[in-house]
Amino acid sequence: MKIYLKNLLPVCLLIGLQSCGNADRSGTNAATQMGDSISDIAKNVGQVSTTADLDNKAKAFVLNAATGGMMEVEAAGLALKKSKDKVVKDFAGLMLKDHRMANHELEMIASRKGIELTKTLPEKQAGHLAEMNTLADRAFDVQYMRMMIGDHEKTVQLFTEGGHLADPELKAFAAKTLPIIKAHHQSAVEIGKRLNITNANNGDDVLGLSPAKTERN
Repeated sequence: MKIYLKNLLPVCLLIGLQSCGNADRSGTNAATQMGDSISDIAKNVGQVSTTADLDNKAKAFVLNAATGGMMEVEAAGLALKKSKDKVVKDFAGLMLKDHRMANHELEMIASRKGIELTKTLPEKQAGHLAEMNTLADRAFDVQYMRMMIGDHEKTVQLFTEGGHLADPELKAFAAKTLPIIKAHHQSAVEIGKRLNITNANNGDDVLGLSPAKTERN
């Protein structure tokens, strides 16, 4: 029986996939929110039915990876439109290409397992992009790269764990994609250092964009 995930609100970890950074939030609070989100997903996926025999970890991986990947593509499209920094735009172009490919492959896997993924972002993640759309110039670049650092840090964790899944097809997908995600994270960190972003070496909470705290210089 096919399932529909449009009413679920999976977490973007790293992944928000995971998606607008807040440099003022402490790592402890971010970790606590991350744990709460994973707990919520565990409750949801226990009720999901598929045509394949997937355990809850596999279902959670699909939900998180799909929503996080969609967020990456949407954010990259926004960066290509808004940023005036060539390095940031080049990075966004790479994100668009790589994540579109990964999203398509995951969608094909999900379809074979009887899972029909939503084509639109959950309301919360869409709201983060709307907030980012109000920024311009350096303020936008800084916020986008903060998001990318934190997003990919969490996605590395997600895909590392995905490499240990029992389902062989999802396990292979995670293992193949992980090196690409790691390379994205390293590039984001380097660009963050170039932009002199606070905490560029360890990421930020990518789901906590606050207009009052957003850099606008």
